[in-house]
Amino acid sequence: MAFNVQNNGKSVPVTLRQLEKLGLYRVTTASPFEKGHLTFEGVLFRDVLKLVGLEGEDSVVLRAVDEYVQIIPRQDWTEGPLLLATRQNGKLLTRRTQGPTRLVYPLNDHPAFDTPVHKPRWVWLIKTLEPGG
Repeated sequence: MAFNVQNNGKSVPVTLRQLEKLGLYRVTTASPFEKGHLTFEGVLFRDVLKLVGLEGEDSVVLRAVDEYVQIIPRQDWTEGPLLLATRQNGKLLTRRTQGPTRLVYPLNDHPAFDTPVHKPRWVWLIKTLEPGG
């Protein structure tokens, strides 16, 4: 299982297989937390939101295993191709490598995302995704 979608009091599991069926994209980017350029593969965040029925929301909440929480505004996933990464350097992300999924902002291709406001929105070890309300 990749994560759960919490909506209307229900919790629905989403699997890596479901995610990767959406089509993999590759992004090589700098990270605010790691040195050098990293290559991630995953699915477009907007496609994930469509898959789980949250594409019409003004924002979504990502909650990590350690209860770290970030609200991702609609503007982020409509202005650029945010990646819900499932792989790094060709290997599936695991808990040890901050997976099974993590949200990646493509800083090299979209430098407008390279701001102190966006930096905390790089969420990994994602446990749940829910409407922002």
